[in-house]
Amino acid sequence: MTQANDPAAPHGRDASGTPLAPYGLNVDGSVRKSNRGARAGQKGNRKPGTTASSAPSVSTSNLTDAERKGMLLELADSLLVTPLAGLSQAPFLAGRIGAVQTDALAGDAFILSQYAPGLADGVILLSKTKPKTLAWMDKLESNAPYILITKALLDTGKAFLENHMNPNPRLAQAGRSLAALKMAQMAEAVNAEAARIQESTFEENVTQAYAEAA
Repeated sequence: MTQANDPAAPHGRDASGTPLAPYGLNVDGSVRKSNRGARAGQKGNRKPGTTASSAPSVSTSNLTDAERKGMLLELADSLLVTPLAGLSQAPFLAGRIGAVQTDALAGDAFILSQYAPGLADGVILLSKTKPKTLAWMDKLESNAPYILITKALLDTGKAFLENHMNPNPRLAQAGRSLAALKMAQMAEAVNAEAARIQESTFEENVTQAYAEAA
């Protein structure tokens, strides 16, 4: 298919294969063929005297839509779906709002998980004409350490919650065994260091004795 007949790139493509968009993009993200019908200020239909910096722009994210959707769904699962499902099993909450309402929380978690993909698609589509909607995602690379820490804290909190809601004797025994192992390793390290110091002191004493005898 030649560039002229390529619906996705009616104006051709640049050296990297990205479709050229001299008149900007449509709401659905496709390349606009002309400036006819473009909004005031959009690329290809700016008022005289305006610049690219003063006019609304389309998203220039380096992330693909699939990557952004995956991140949005992961955040929804970590921040909403999993916590709701966990709270639905909390005895203390059932005592306050009743078993019926905690069951409703579990249902909410399931409903959210089913509708989250569609919501993510809608937000991504909106970001095509309103870049600020998901601009924070373009900074994820620089914020990666904080994201990893946050995710680890969320996973840890989830594990603590599940453990206290349904204590597992085998898990408790594993914890005690691990503590005993750590203590044994620590004691072994202390003994090894003490033996090293004692051996070093002995060698120094022998060396000093030979020096004094000479």
